[in-house]
Amino acid sequence: MGPSTKQTISAQIPVELALAVENLAIELDRSKSWIIKEALLSMLAERERRHQSVLAGLADVDAGRVVNHSDMMDFADRLKKV
Repeated sequence: MGPSTKQTISAQIPVELALAVENLAIELDRSKSWIIKEALLSMLAERERRHQSVLAGLADVDAGRVVNHSDMMDFADRLKKV
């Protein structure tokens, strides 16, 4: 997606959220569109980060890099005593 390629979308949001977006836009001296775009980019990046973490975890399981359940419970019990 190039910088000049844009599409307008609309969404109904609670009035309180709209006011929060407007207030943040004023505070940061940015447009409401910029605030919403940044929020969406952040959310999508976080979802991708979580997805990659899940894939890495599944690869660890496939490779046998796991911790025995009883060993994990013993570790948790030791933490409680500290």
